[in-house]
Amino acid sequence: MVEKTKRLLPDRQVATRYGVSVRSIKRWSDNPDLGFPQSVKINGRDYRREDELDAFDAARMTQAGTN
Repeated sequence: MVEKTKRLLPDRQVATRYGVSVRSIKRWSDNPDLGFPQSVKINGRDYRREDELDAFDAARMTQAGTN
């Protein structure tokens, strides 16, 4: 099995991925109960690891299936 390349996505792309604003992404980050992946700051900009976002999505799908 080939390991997926670990990429960093800027919050603007993360917001597009979820169909929300960049501000919503920041709010999700500020809510520890949500478990949204934390950002990595590079030169004052926030980035998120794509593999952590994928894991977050998978956990949410599993949770949705049990409710």
